Amino acid sequence: LYFIENITLKMTMEIHPEIRAMYEQVQKHLAEMRTLQEKKSKCVESRHQLESQKTENELVKEELYHLEDGAGVYKLIGPVLVSQDASDAKMIVEKRLEYIIGEMKRTDTTIQDFEKKEEDERQRIMDLQRRMQERQNQLVQQQQQRSA
Repeated sequence: LYFIENITLKMTMEIHPEIRAMYEQVQKHLAEMRTLQEKKSKCVESRHQLESQKTENELVKEELYHLEDGAGVYKLIGPVLVSQDASDAKMIVEKRLEYIIGEMKRTDTTIQDFEKKEEDERQRIMDLQRRMQERQNQLVQQQQQRSA
């Protein structure tokens, strides 16, 4: 990316239309890559939250399975503790864990998709940079041949 900025600084005021078009394509791909990185970052953040929820629910599950028969289980709903059947509580926590694990898998897949798209954009940018450099070198050679 530094390379592109250097090219533009080194170019004269008269930029060849092909070079300008390639440069604009690079800028478009850079913007797309930034957008992908922002979206991926949000997914990674979501993944961390899901991991925390999973850990918390695993602790609750463990505590529920260590309860003695007849022990009371209460669920906090707003400011009130409501009595709940231990077997219902276990089932609810199991279902919640299944859901969280499913969401984690979905999020992991989404993150991988964003990483692949980022890599594709990176490759396009590098290809355009290479083509710009090659075309710039051709133009310089043509200019030198005309001057000779």
